[in-house]
Amino acid sequence: MGANKNLRILRVFPHKTSYTPDEKDPFVYIANGLYQVPALALFPEFDEVHISCVFTWDREFCQKLQWQFRGFTDKPVKLGGPAFRSDTPDFTPGLYVREGVTFTSRGCNNNCPWCMVPKVEGKLKELPITPGNIIQDNNFLQTSQAHKDKVFEMLQDQRRICFKGGLEADLIDDHFIEHVKVIRPRIKELWLACDTPASLKAFQGACGKLRDAGFSREKIKCYVLIDGDIEENEKRLSAVYNAGAMPFAQLYREYSGKKTTYSKEIERFARSWQRPPAIEAHMKHGTDFREFNT
Repeated sequence: MGANKNLRILRVFPHKTSYTPDEKDPFVYIANGLYQVPALALFPEFDEVHISCVFTWDREFCQKLQWQFRGFTDKPVKLGGPAFRSDTPDFTPGLYVREGVTFTSRGCNNNCPWCMVPKVEGKLKELPITPGNIIQDNNFLQTSQAHKDKVFEMLQDQRRICFKGGLEADLIDDHFIEHVKVIRPRIKELWLACDTPASLKAFQGACGKLRDAGFSREKIKCYVLIDGDIEENEKRLSAVYNAGAMPFAQLYREYSGKKTTYSKEIERFARSWQRPPAIEAHMKHGTDFREFNT
């Protein structure tokens, strides 16, 4: 779903998320689960309508939304986004994600079986660098050293810096460490990933390097991919915490049209491992949130 910078685009989103552009933007409409098309006269004059769909379980809703919009305007109504395996080759700040979020690269050279990124975006490619304090690249550490240098140069003017895409633990090298040490006071979060038991050793090594560079659990976060095996999940989540990071459980979801479902017990377990106060109480004081009173 490409975007000509000269076009006036009415961007439509099925739901509001933490990354959805600001609703105060006159060219942004959030459907919030409603098929009904708003009075288009309330919006500034536009050239196209773009319906942006991130999650596969929203595809049917967005397709119906596209059909509805086509009945109310003679302008092109395009449907795309990661859920439809479509992606723009460039990146325009504030267009499909809120201001402050930036992508300096697309794609990933890995082929992890649980990840949709290579299928949607292909191999890693570097993009022109646009300012932003939240680096959302799917694998920033696979970019070239020269590219990283330019990104860190851009970050010199940013505050509350976050690397949110998930830093690949075994690629955290001295070059990266030296750069983040320079801007450490302005870094809010460094997000790593520990998706399998086999990845734990590399993750622990990366955490050690970041701790030596002066980063605490307050700033080191970790996405932890989990499934229905509570015992294995808790073992790895606890190991991530003990390595010096704050774990964030992410339930594995199939890349299909339907949202993968889990038992209420598993869903509550995952939510407990997404709440820092609950995690701290569990790890420091033995509070048992296996009772799932959440």
